[in-house]
Amino acid sequence: MQDKTAKALRGAAKVLTVGGAGALGLGAIAFVFALLAHGLDWAMGLDWARKLLLLVGALMLITGGCGLFVSGRDRPSDAVTPREDDTFRMFWHEVGMPWGAAVTVASVDFLVLGTLVDLLYFSLAG
Repeated sequence: MQDKTAKALRGAAKVLTVGGAGALGLGAIAFVFALLAHGLDWAMGLDWARKLLLLVGALMLITGGCGLFVSGRDRPSDAVTPREDDTFRMFWHEVGMPWGAAVTVASVDFLVLGTLVDLLYFSLAG
């Protein structure tokens, strides 16, 4: 039991690390793009970054939740449609959790960073 728990925690840490890097990258790109597009207006850069991070985080949460609902369904037994998808099985083997759970956990990074940018935006604007 401890081995399964340790593997799940390592997988969650890996997903949080990669999700955090993705969230930082997306936020930085959105900020720089909006900053340059709106005449070096830092408030507009923060506004775009917070909106995009919160939107992507919410979409990831919905997608991951839907993936958790359908991930355990059996497929019809047929030569054309195999019972297990090799891609999803390899993802679970490599990461340590199903893809739906990984997307849901990674959405936390986007939502937390979006909230921090949101707080920064409103504290500097007021």
